[in-house]
Amino acid sequence: MIRAGRMRERVTFQSPAQVRSPSGGTRLEWTTVATVWASVDGLRTRDLMQAQQADVMATHKVICRYRADVDHKSRMIYRGRTMELSSVIDRNDREYLEILAREVQ
Repeated sequence: MIRAGRMRERVTFQSPAQVRSPSGGTRLEWTTVATVWASVDGLRTRDLMQAQQADVMATHKVICRYRADVDHKSRMIYRGRTMELSSVIDRNDREYLEILAREVQ
């Protein structure tokens, strides 16, 4: 069970979309899927080591209510910073998502 009081941060999830340009080519654009409340914590050394053993590059652990439209192809905007989602795990039979993310430039 997740506690709503722990989810104090606003995060925005975005999905990639290929958009056709007037010149005939395509380019990648990000569309906002949702802005939700979440718990965002930096990973501790032990958590970082476990993530690396699973071959996942991550710096933050994010917990939010379950959303079917968020997956590892999505990205997250948190406090103006862009985060790539390394791992998105459905927990407790679609009650919430546990996400491992890392900041990208």
